[in-house]
Amino acid sequence: MGSNRSSASNASTDSDVPPGALEDDGGSPSAIDRTGIALERVRTDRRPHAAAVVVAVGLGLALSWLHWMGLVLGGALVALVASTPWRGVAGAAGFGVLVLVVFAVSLGSSTGAVLEMTPIVYVTVASGIGLPLLGSLLRGIA
Repeated sequence: MGSNRSSASNASTDSDVPPGALEDDGGSPSAIDRTGIALERVRTDRRPHAAAVVVAVGLGLALSWLHWMGLVLGGALVALVASTPWRGVAGAAGFGVLVLVVFAVSLGSSTGAVLEMTPIVYVTVASGIGLPLLGSLLRGIA
């Protein structure tokens, strides 16, 4: 009876096995591993990081021009390529400020009149900065 108890406690469960240990694919990395390696390179190497930030900001600006969810996605993209989560949050806040500047420039001569609409301009500024910050929380997960 005692031997059954000890053998049950020594049996390994699926959670004890490291990820990928059960796969025998000849040593080639999986798609998830390749993505992680590429993302780590983008986060640490200077040139790929700069290119990724430019792409993330450009894509985020284009998407936020079409729909407000583009602000969340843009903040997530900028934060995803950041080297640390805190830099991701700062990058997302910077992205939000950039979106607000582009919006103000796109208004042209109407910018002054729009800025005088105090109740609604608060919502615009809060959304412009807050939604990318919400998207940047993805960096804490990834």
